[in-house]
Amino acid sequence: MGFATVTSEFKLSVSSDMKNLAVIADFVAAVAEKLGLDDDETFALQMAVDEACSNVMEHAYRGRTDGKLSLRVEAVDDEVVITLHDQGEPFDPHSVPRPDISAPLQERHNGGLGLYLMEKLMDSVEWEFDPEQGNTLTMRKRRGKSTV
Repeated sequence: MGFATVTSEFKLSVSSDMKNLAVIADFVAAVAEKLGLDDDETFALQMAVDEACSNVMEHAYRGRTDGKLSLRVEAVDDEVVITLHDQGEPFDPHSVPRPDISAPLQERHNGGLGLYLMEKLMDSVEWEFDPEQGNTLTMRKRRGKSTV
């Protein structure tokens, strides 16, 4: 069994203020450029990260602006691995029903679309919850395999 090789690592820590979504988007775009990702891959990363961070700010921190979000982006072999960590309220992704995107717009229920987008844009999306350590979301995207 081989070992994964981390070739690049980038970190950002911000408060849970929605104003920081622009800072996060700029950070992801800059990292994507350094990693040589194409426009579609960059867009997918930005959309998934924006959705994840806004969900943490809105739900885990319930709109409080004094929470912390830590974002790490790594190039690991042929993948980009994004790890988002927070100390907000735990979140169970299984408690949110996925949207029926085939239903007419007026018949769709609120919620779940962001999770659906994250899962469609990324190759894997995993959540971990620890009462002591907080919440960790790990998203992976293979380079050179755009889903947009």
